[in-house]
Amino acid sequence: MLQKNSETRLDAETIRQYETEYVLYPWMAQKGLSPTIVDNAKGNYFYDTSGKKYLDFTSMFVFSNLGHADERIVAAIASQAARLPTAASPFATEPKALLAKLLAEITPGDIKKTFFSTSGAEANEGAVKLARMATGKEKIIARWRTYHGSTFGAMALSNDFRNWPCEPSIPSVIHCLDPYCYRCPFGATYPDCGLQCANHLEDVVRFEGGAKRVAAFIAEPVVGSNGIIVPPDGYWQKIREICDKYEMLMMCDEVMSGFGRTGKWFAIEHWGVVPDVITMAKGITSGYVPLGATSAREWVGKEFETNHWVHGHTYSGHTLAMAAGVSTIEAYKADGLIQRSEEMGKYLIEKALELQDKHPSIGDVRGKGLFVGMELVKDRKTKEPIHDGLVEGPRPPTAKMKVLAQALQEGVYCLAGSVSVIMLAPPLTITKDEIDHAMNVFDKALPIADAETRS
Repeated sequence: MLQKNSETRLDAETIRQYETEYVLYPWMAQKGLSPTIVDNAKGNYFYDTSGKKYLDFTSMFVFSNLGHADERIVAAIASQAARLPTAASPFATEPKALLAKLLAEITPGDIKKTFFSTSGAEANEGAVKLARMATGKEKIIARWRTYHGSTFGAMALSNDFRNWPCEPSIPSVIHCLDPYCYRCPFGATYPDCGLQCANHLEDVVRFEGGAKRVAAFIAEPVVGSNGIIVPPDGYWQKIREICDKYEMLMMCDEVMSGFGRTGKWFAIEHWGVVPDVITMAKGITSGYVPLGATSAREWVGKEFETNHWVHGHTYSGHTLAMAAGVSTIEAYKADGLIQRSEEMGKYLIEKALELQDKHPSIGDVRGKGLFVGMELVKDRKTKEPIHDGLVEGPRPPTAKMKVLAQALQEGVYCLAGSVSVIMLAPPLTITKDEIDHAMNVFDKALPIADAETRS
């Protein structure tokens, strides 16, 4: 048995050995892995065991919105751990009461009632159950080219290559096309298209039985790991009308896009509509303690006043997560980070567009707030992607991965995502100087992708 005390630490080689021998890493073949070892972190940076400094330019997995080791969040967790580290979900606790009330205050419209879980995937699983129980209907419509989590039901909503090895999944989940203006699946151009992407949803609803059979539509307001896809203005307004017409719940997955990421508390606020359900995680605690939440409008919550809410979770309302959530929301407010995200996001877009002018491999730049994507292509005219994001199984390193590897060597970490898009989603505390540094690093790395272009 390993004997370890506070003064005895594993060396880097032993950590890597233990991890590669005993840990199953997500989303990858295990042979030959040599992960970077994170030893400590502070602010917008983390450090490996040699002391090398890395700028965290995608907030780890788009969750470290406040940066690392914020003393207020750490103190809140420590204080709660000393007083009441955990409690079963039937008990009421002060941090759970406070966080639920805070969420009701910052979510749009009359969203009021919240169920707490521990991840975004679980929050979306809860949303599916909620929709089916509240409406008495079964069918859920989701979109292709989206991601809702890796649990069985959440992956069925996503239905990309990561789900294929585990099919068949849960029944009665139907998919429709997405509002991807750069690669419009309808061959149209906005605004002359008449929002065919939204009209298409109505066609799918009708063919699936309409108001009698369809319980809900779920989507990310701004698609995250599958490409930072921002819908055109008018899309979400029309989706709201369709959901009302066919008595469906409109459910927004704000796991990545929530808590200031796009310059609003929640991305759906950019389009001035109120969903019936919002799911969230990541930024709710800035990743300090795992937490997911499924929040619903008041009328949806009332469906369970006399009917049982037949869903549960061992760690629902875990006190440490609740305390972290309360402190995180208070920090967003105290530091003005929602507005800061909007302002710094404009600067980040500006710098990304400057790179596009210099590098033929950047076909498109898009985003809102500090949620920006640079799509890499082989040919700007044909828009052929630098690699096909739908390819299943192991593949040789792509040009995008080589660019990101080069950036990591230069001390800038960026999440790969699952398509040919470089995700730029730094902490909301990022500075202009840090953005300049990261973009200079990408400027030097992007010739790797440029070499594969035909334009």
